[in-house]
Amino acid sequence: MKGIIKGQDVPKIAYRPVKSLEDRIYFEKVQGTLEEQWTEGIYRYDIAEQKLTRVDTGEHSNNPSMYDIEVPGSYEDVLAIKDMDYIYYCVSSEAEKEQILNFFRLNLEADTQDDILNFSFSKDEYVYKGLEILTEGYFIFTLSDAKTPFESNQYDKVYLVDVDERRIYEIHDLLFKLTAGKREVIGKEAKYLLVEEVYLSEEEELELLLSDDVELAIDIPEEMTEDFVFKNSLRILPFQNFLNLVKSGSRYYEYKVLDSIFMDGVIRIVGETPNMLYYKKNKHEHVLKSSRDFNERRLKGKEEIFSIDKETLNISKIMELGDKSLLAFEDETVYEIEEDDEKVKIASSRGDSFSFEYEKDVSDIEAKEYFYDLFNHRYLVIGVIKSKDKFSGSFLKIVDMYEIEEDRKCEDLFIIDDTVFIG
Repeated sequence: MKGIIKGQDVPKIAYRPVKSLEDRIYFEKVQGTLEEQWTEGIYRYDIAEQKLTRVDTGEHSNNPSMYDIEVPGSYEDVLAIKDMDYIYYCVSSEAEKEQILNFFRLNLEADTQDDILNFSFSKDEYVYKGLEILTEGYFIFTLSDAKTPFESNQYDKVYLVDVDERRIYEIHDLLFKLTAGKREVIGKEAKYLLVEEVYLSEEEELELLLSDDVELAIDIPEEMTEDFVFKNSLRILPFQNFLNLVKSGSRYYEYKVLDSIFMDGVIRIVGETPNMLYYKKNKHEHVLKSSRDFNERRLKGKEEIFSIDKETLNISKIMELGDKSLLAFEDETVYEIEEDDEKVKIASSRGDSFSFEYEKDVSDIEAKEYFYDLFNHRYLVIGVIKSKDKFSGSFLKIVDMYEIEEDRKCEDLFIIDDTVFIG
């Protein structure tokens, strides 16, 4: 492990890793306070020279107060650019009643920057919600209806950008637009668009099912019935078919269902690694209680966990998880975590039956420890919150489960592939 950047006091500056190569690392420079934060640019750190250089260029770098910079940095985005030689980013600005989006491509091999395209829209009608990278050469961005900017609805606009064509296409398919779940491209030899069809949280679904006093607070598209919000499914579509449908202006896409459940329960993706997706599928407790099937009734208080191979699309049931347990994923290993007020127990699905138990420090009554993450099949990350000052008093503790290295503290931790960044 190697610490690259140490966070500073307010105003705080942080360098968030976006892509890691053998000889250099690309960072998003972020500055902010407790109330807000903003991106100041994209930087390359040359390991041999130990030199930090800004690589994005343009008017936004000369007048940063006039522009907002967005660098996609979610786990899905980082996975998508892992095998790419490019980084896509957006610079937005305002002119009277319009917001202007400028999309750029950084070529990491040629060390150049290309303009992709510009797009403008009315600030009174829409709110820019950000871009999502699908795969090399393609990304999407969303404009949310200004009347309901924090909810997905049929009036939102979702666009596909073909980088090489430098063209933009509107996506009309309601499932793709309305889902609150994942939308990502999986597979290398044969690429598929995978969509996690989810419209409400688990709590909202159950409350809507069981209470006569709760009403659906969203507009129902004409093409759908009210019960569409209970559809829980994982669907795929060959990526080339998706491109053809979008570019032809089709309003409906025919997906293949990998797995689904309707009003009886929920499906949710719970984790992901470069090669696998993991999801849970469980029936509601009131359904299990009334079931005549013994195998169903014994699942009360448990969740079935499945894996999807991103290349073959094969689905395998890997475990039944207790409702008080958590999961962590690394490579092809699944870790089950049990936590209470005094300890954290770790058990792996590997053949070596690895297990570890961490005793929480309860000597400081103002501090609370909790499970945060695992990495390198060796290190447990414990979060520590100070009750009097949740911001400046909080930190992360890295624990060696092999009990060779001493514990170490840090403020931030980022993991890209097998590289760990500690701040």
